[in-house]
Amino acid sequence: MTTAPDQISERLAQLAATLRERGAITTDQVHKAFATVERHKCLTSFHYRADRFEMPQDIAPPTEVLDLVYSPASLLTVMPAPGEPASSTSEPGLMARMLEALDLAPGMRVLEIGAGTGYNAALITAITGAEVVTVEAGDEAAAGAAASIDRLGLLDRVRVLHQDGYLGAPDAGTFDRIIVTVGIAGIPPGWFDQLTEEGKILAPLAHGGVHPTMAIHSDRSVSAVLWSDFMTAVGPLRPAEVIGRRPGTTITGDPKELPAVVGELDATAYNDLWFYLAARDTRTTRAALDSPEFDPGAGMCALVADDQRAAWIRRDGSLLRTDTVLGAELARLVGAWESVGYPGLGQWSGTLTPAETNRPLLVPSGWSY
Repeated sequence: MTTAPDQISERLAQLAATLRERGAITTDQVHKAFATVERHKCLTSFHYRADRFEMPQDIAPPTEVLDLVYSPASLLTVMPAPGEPASSTSEPGLMARMLEALDLAPGMRVLEIGAGTGYNAALITAITGAEVVTVEAGDEAAAGAAASIDRLGLLDRVRVLHQDGYLGAPDAGTFDRIIVTVGIAGIPPGWFDQLTEEGKILAPLAHGGVHPTMAIHSDRSVSAVLWSDFMTAVGPLRPAEVIGRRPGTTITGDPKELPAVVGELDATAYNDLWFYLAARDTRTTRAALDSPEFDPGAGMCALVADDQRAAWIRRDGSLLRTDTVLGAELARLVGAWESVGYPGLGQWSGTLTPAETNRPLLVPSGWSY
């Protein structure tokens, strides 16, 4: 027994319509891709919150499972294990925004770093009608992506390579676009040899303990595009896990709350401030206080010193700090952001420069707006 085509087509249409209503989709070609590429064929099982769901391909899946698959939710598909990275199918809204920012056109060849379930590569070729090469480092994810592409009938247009993404796909020719769907530390210089002269790279680059999506051009200029965060890559592309500055690091100490230093911040303004702080102070990261009273939802953007002193800016504009000096420094930085007119994430640009790493990587520097 198979899933009724009407049931799937209705969900596809609704997903595309929802993403368009939310502003994630702005063009007809991206809308058509989300309305036609069957996401359920890219999953055999997934985790959502605390539950695991099976996605059988030979019988009709339960309605509640299809409801999740065709919702705007991110779904974890491969749990992290020793030697095996986690993998997921990203939130469709973020995927749509990235595809819109990629500015695809018919005939463009695209290289994807991070195949995941294969769903994003299928969306890309639905837009371009051309070959997509997608690279996946994880054993289970690579096999799953290849199986998804087979089920979708796209083996003639999507090629899954099981290898580390650092080298890209040097034997596959040049690409008009390179899109990265994992958080990475920087851009390998070799990717530019695989990019056409008018090409563009779209990548979530490490910045302030998160991974905002940035556009990189062949002249190595870089601009911030949209707020995002991703699971981190493995191998040479993995952001350095510096103690005290890695995402989700836990801080101890006796905190003190301080009055608001800026007005209440909605999600966009809070992310804009976060980007500003990271551009101005490399101690900016995502951090949590080791206390049951700490509310991550109130805001996790913090300055964290090497000795684990920390200060947070919260969404209501107040500060929380474990150190007087660091709290004063954060208040000054927030005041500077306010005094220059609250520059937004999309206003920032910079250039790529070499980073000190074991293998060559280019990272953004010289941020200005």
